[in-house]
Amino acid sequence: MAPRASSPALSENEFDITNALFGGDDQSEKGQLDADLGVDLDIGGEDGSDDEAFIAARQAISNRKATNVKGKSVKKGGGFQAMGLNAALLRAITRKGFTVPTPIQRKTIPLVLDGQDVVGMARTGSGKTAAFVIPMIERLKTHSPKVGARGIILSPSRELALQTLKVIKELGKGTDLRTILLVGGDSLEDQFSSMVSNPDIIVATPGRFLHLKVEMKLTLESVKYIVFDEADRLFEMGFAAQLAEILYALPTSRQTLLFSATLPKSLVEFARAGLQEPQLVRLDAESKISPDLQNTFFMLKNDERDGALLNILDKVIKMPLGETEQAKRAKDVAKSNAKKRKRGPDNTSSKETPTEYSTIIFAATKHRVEYLSAMLAAAGYSVSYIYGSLDQTARKIQVQNFRSGLSHVLVVTDVAARGIDLPQLQNVINYDFSSQPKIFVHRVGRTARAGRKGWSYSLIRETDLPYLIDLQLFLSRRLVVGRTASKDANFAQDIVVGSLLRDQLEPTVELANRLLIEDPDLEGLQSVAIKGEKQYIRTRNAASTASVKQAKQLLGTTTLYETHQLFDDEQANNANQKEEMLARIASFRPAAGETVFEIGKRGTGSEVAEIMRRRREEINHKKQNHLEGSSPNTVDPEVVNLPADETDDSDADMNDIDDGASDSDDLEVSISQSAPRNSGSDPWQSSEFYMGYTPTDVNVHEDRGYGVHSGSNTNFVEAARGATLDLTNDEVSKGFGQAVRAGMRWDKKNKKYVARANDDDGSKGAKMIRGESGAKIAASYLSGRYDDWRKKNKMGRLRTGENEAQGLRPQHGRVYKHKTEKAPKEADKYRDDYDVQKKRVQEAKDKRIGKFKDGNGKSELKGVDDVRKQRKQNEKRREKNARPSKKRKS
Repeated sequence: MAPRASSPALSENEFDITNALFGGDDQSEKGQLDADLGVDLDIGGEDGSDDEAFIAARQAISNRKATNVKGKSVKKGGGFQAMGLNAALLRAITRKGFTVPTPIQRKTIPLVLDGQDVVGMARTGSGKTAAFVIPMIERLKTHSPKVGARGIILSPSRELALQTLKVIKELGKGTDLRTILLVGGDSLEDQFSSMVSNPDIIVATPGRFLHLKVEMKLTLESVKYIVFDEADRLFEMGFAAQLAEILYALPTSRQTLLFSATLPKSLVEFARAGLQEPQLVRLDAESKISPDLQNTFFMLKNDERDGALLNILDKVIKMPLGETEQAKRAKDVAKSNAKKRKRGPDNTSSKETPTEYSTIIFAATKHRVEYLSAMLAAAGYSVSYIYGSLDQTARKIQVQNFRSGLSHVLVVTDVAARGIDLPQLQNVINYDFSSQPKIFVHRVGRTARAGRKGWSYSLIRETDLPYLIDLQLFLSRRLVVGRTASKDANFAQDIVVGSLLRDQLEPTVELANRLLIEDPDLEGLQSVAIKGEKQYIRTRNAASTASVKQAKQLLGTTTLYETHQLFDDEQANNANQKEEMLARIASFRPAAGETVFEIGKRGTGSEVAEIMRRRREEINHKKQNHLEGSSPNTVDPEVVNLPADETDDSDADMNDIDDGASDSDDLEVSISQSAPRNSGSDPWQSSEFYMGYTPTDVNVHEDRGYGVHSGSNTNFVEAARGATLDLTNDEVSKGFGQAVRAGMRWDKKNKKYVARANDDDGSKGAKMIRGESGAKIAASYLSGRYDDWRKKNKMGRLRTGENEAQGLRPQHGRVYKHKTEKAPKEADKYRDDYDVQKKRVQEAKDKRIGKFKDGNGKSELKGVDDVRKQRKQNEKRREKNARPSKKRKS
């Protein structure tokens, strides 16, 4: 048989393996491979591992050459084409709209493809999700017939997990990789079915994944690739125990990736414990916030926040009221489809086309989220909202409505502050200012992504001012207060503080108050939100001491409430003129010594003015007598003869008429005159009337030397605190490997003392058990629900490493098994095959098949109790049917 001719042209994924392995100019090619990969391919064992590495390297170089199409060279600095990715993945990247990799992608993807552990640190919106999804798809390639997941991605929130799943689906087109989602709020039975389908990639939240691992008794021996996305947030949310348990169950040969926007001390300890010689990729560490983001901070009173929020939406963002254009269009399409009697789902709202006014509002508690969403809806805005305890289905609907442009505003808690990619988001409003600077960074990082512009607006009360100074120190930016401080303030590079226009703020404050009066339900939501905010303020982190001192100094000035530089000079001048006029009216005082009876009547011979003049002379004469050392018992006879009411009035008038004098001055003078004079001390500390708290027989200096203030006037704790720069409060005892503080605390909810260790592991006094790693996990994880589900659906137990059983994968959550074993009927002694049937029944009893599963066959003979029971049931049925029984004829 003649040999087959070689193909005239190689496809983009083909290369000549025969020539590479058995002939050709392999020395030059080998040298090129060594130069490209930085390894010597001659080093290898006899098990064929070197051949596998050689083939993989040739495949990567072939991909690089094939993807450089005609007339298009790789861009300077490298691109996705230069990373050795397969053609299907490159097409998916192009469909996604990625042309040039971001800095974090350019740095981490080659390291991940090389099999190294990576700790990636970059600001929010820099493309971290694609940085670990692209190499994961490249390394896993196709679906594995062996049981066991090979890739795990852990996310802190459900929305971030859904977003990651979407990116994997989009970039994984053209492959048969199976990906599932495991998050809290979904049905456990559905997730059991998903796990039985043998997925390659699992995207999950730590709590639910550990729950399924314990419940299904999973082994993670097959895991080759695990990612901790937004790892610092995972520790802040109390997932340290779950992560430690998952990390303990992973094989040592896995590749671990850790991505985060910040790198606290607890995360460094976790990386040391779970990663093997990790490569740290730290980018954009000095900027922390996108340079395309412009920030504004508005100072206001506590009761003006609702009005300020409405003012920003109406006057600053200029958001229209009513339904969005997409919502109106969707209604029109629905009406037209109804007229045409079109069947099938309507996918008009599935497209992600947010509006140009899309705004996200961050609040501290879920109660405040409910209140703000109701208030904005009452004001006429289209609103969506999400928070942590909201039902999972409702969360998906609300987020999708905002993504598709059916609503202008999305009100959320910090559950959406991490990793959520909201396309074309224009504005971020911090209704409740964040207590930690890095939370602020993640909040405002939702906008100004991928080269777009964005704005953030923060409402600052006097209690929030120390946290604002913490943020200013954290970002290392200039603090610009008011309009007179600096005329060249830059909103993208400075912290610019000011107030809203008063003439625009006051109407919106009145509108918010009117909405509360007209809607009793809204008022009830507000009262609940206020109570929740009090609890939040009790538990939030404290600001640094230096920031508190600086905030007190700023509050002593009047520049904080000057008009913000966001507004032009004409608007600011009008507002300033109005405020100055109101200040002059408020500070108006009559001439010195002039009472209301004398205004405009001095020198006119008025009777009232003459009475007040004589009264002033009497008071001055009385004061002069006191100053000259007259006896304190000397009393003016006119004053004695006055009634009590007139005496009180004279004292009151003294405050208004006297030039700088008051009743307290007269009282102090009288006391000083009556007290014995002591030239060595103050008169009010005379030894006759004053008893000190220091014993006279104790050496004060010796006692002070043994005290805390020894050596200097400053406390050691205060000195240490002043030398420590801890603005973000990362060193809370929630970190990985932190020492457990001894002691107990009072649990208000359960009305008992609980150990402080429960706060560290997230148990909060609930019933916990020790896992395989020694960490405390919830005892409810192992409930037996999986065994019940497996028996109900007649599913076998899949073991990691085994091949998939044909027909074992559930279809639509059910498995049909056609061959079942049933117990035979009881042998009939009047039949000819009695002996054969009796033998079959005995075999079924021995094998415990069917009704003989419990070891005893059910007897068909009725006893006395069975007969009586049957008679009672028949009598009850007759009474229920109310039918008269037929009597026998005698």
